[in-house]
Amino acid sequence: MSSQANASNDDLQQLAEQLSTPDCRITPSAITRARDGQGRYFEPLMRVPPLRFATDMLDPRRALDQASVLSAYAPLTGKKVLEIGSGGGVTHIVWSKAHHIDGWGIEPEGEGFGDTATIARDLIRANGLDASRIVNATGEALPFRDASFDIVYSTNVLEHTSDPAQVLREAVRVLRPGGTLQIVCPNYLSYFDGHYAAFHPPIFSNAFFRWWIKWVWRRDPAFAGTIRTEINPVWVRKQLKRIGKITPISLQTLGQEKFRERMKTADVPGMRGLSMIARLVSIARRLGLSTLAAEVMILAQGWTPLIITVKREGP
Repeated sequence: MSSQANASNDDLQQLAEQLSTPDCRITPSAITRARDGQGRYFEPLMRVPPLRFATDMLDPRRALDQASVLSAYAPLTGKKVLEIGSGGGVTHIVWSKAHHIDGWGIEPEGEGFGDTATIARDLIRANGLDASRIVNATGEALPFRDASFDIVYSTNVLEHTSDPAQVLREAVRVLRPGGTLQIVCPNYLSYFDGHYAAFHPPIFSNAFFRWWIKWVWRRDPAFAGTIRTEINPVWVRKQLKRIGKITPISLQTLGQEKFRERMKTADVPGMRGLSMIARLVSIARRLGLSTLAAEVMILAQGWTPLIITVKREGP
């Protein structure tokens, strides 16, 4: 490929074929729109080429990895599943075909990257599935009845919502007794922000986060101002305790076990700005420090990401 910025139609077709798997066919149109939308927006923030961003965003292998993490807590096959924030639709497609879920998703239109819902629906149609399963809605007001789903899932969305506590309440509301909620999101008591691919100390206020991005990393802090940096293990436990007073739930994990595993094996995704994290973890492993580092970060409430996994109690 001559350059990422000026990929020809043939280049994009070849790339789409390389990305595609038996469970999800990626189209050149989806790559182009993801590149020219989110990819170009995040280029000056993350210092990642737009085409690289697009291919990471649309890589079906990520959906298989996500399914393996979820399946450790709840069987996925054949279940009725709601995805809060369907993004480009890849997870919906892969899980529908590989795990035969009865899948639904929400993706707001006209907010943020308004083209994302269109990308999702077009890609879902291209894979022979029902695009109407992606509903125009937000996590704060799910358009579904109480106790409608066996599994509610979300990744890299909670930190972008206007009211993350309300999203948690809504997710539990639509969950059936015995069902499982899993939300993957950053931990802002940790050390790394994937949106800017930037290291940082524990964040206790959004104002400090904006200052850090502007003056330490010399990047535009406008997007940082939209991120809900209050999200951390302490905040999550507090919100779940409040929800538990109304609806019986039990916390299964916040992701500490997966963090230990990834630190031990150096199995960190190399996508987007996480490649530098993967290198550091690999170095720590070679030096025999990865296990100790993992335990110290867990003790300090600083592991990442959070994998908020909750079971709604009941028959």
